[in-house]
Amino acid sequence: MNEDVLKSHIKNSLSGKCIFLCGDEEYTKDHYIKQLVKRVDSLPMPEFNLIQFSGKNFTPHALASALEDLPYMSDYKLIVVSELDYSKLSEAVIEEVVYSLDTMPDYVDVLFVAKSNELSAKIIGKKEKAPVSALIAFAEKNGILAIFEKETGSKLKKWICRHFSSAGADIADSVPETMINVCGEDMYTLKGETEKLIAYCKGRKVTDEDVVNVCCSNKSFKVFDLTKALTAGNSGKVHDIYNFLIGSGVSPYMLINMLSSCITDITVTKAGIESGKTVAEIAKALKTFDWAVKNYIPYARKVSFDFLDYAADKCNECAVALKSYKNDPACTVEIFLLRLSAYEKN
Repeated sequence: MNEDVLKSHIKNSLSGKCIFLCGDEEYTKDHYIKQLVKRVDSLPMPEFNLIQFSGKNFTPHALASALEDLPYMSDYKLIVVSELDYSKLSEAVIEEVVYSLDTMPDYVDVLFVAKSNELSAKIIGKKEKAPVSALIAFAEKNGILAIFEKETGSKLKKWICRHFSSAGADIADSVPETMINVCGEDMYTLKGETEKLIAYCKGRKVTDEDVVNVCCSNKSFKVFDLTKALTAGNSGKVHDIYNFLIGSGVSPYMLINMLSSCITDITVTKAGIESGKTVAEIAKALKTFDWAVKNYIPYARKVSFDFLDYAADKCNECAVALKSYKNDPACTVEIFLLRLSAYEKN
């Protein structure tokens, strides 16, 4: 990934490049888009030197014409191409685009932005070929190709710390990890929750308790919460979490799949810690992160294999029942959850 090259390009006000931004992390992509647009805005007549194309108005001819036009009262212009359905671009269209880029003048940058749902990760990773592969290859060889993956682990924690620090907020050391556990790894979500915590704490130290009380839980964390409530036999909490998830748009089918996955992860974690495996080894087996395993461990130590086996079997039974048109999906899942929460009482 050429993020460092992109930073240098922006910092040194260079031009004459085809820049292709792609990957799953929209926050970082948007950050660099703003930086490039900011450069145009700082020059005279920015409204004439920022040309934007979307899927509706982009054609190879329109791009070629925009490249030929000189900047207006400036020595730089930026062309931004976004909202393209890359899967529908033909080989002929890509050939025309690459030809224009190959002869582009040095006073312009052409920025292609591909959101995660607009370009397959397999194509980006060269595991699958498509006409757009030629454009990506051109950017990689002659311009700047920057692939932004989701930030994880220590790098994401440092990013959270920087946001608190820039606002002058003091936090407990464990807050970044707790935020990731509760809110997930989406940087836009984490930024918003950081601002919420700063406002809520009003100058005092931010704690883990504040994160749990104030931040919006992501759906995976809520499913983990649901699993804990089921084992504790807390039917009231099971009912509340179920209503929250369904109200948040989680379908009964998805809920059962997520719950089944959570139970499997906890079972593997329990087996791992009882056989002396390290957190890193368990995380590798689950293809997840260390912090996720650490979240499972206290719960895995309390719950029995008998319950986990029972819960897994009942999840499968519920999944089969959901496929029957005779059953109301929401009602089927709710009854299943309430029965499961009564397991320890049987």
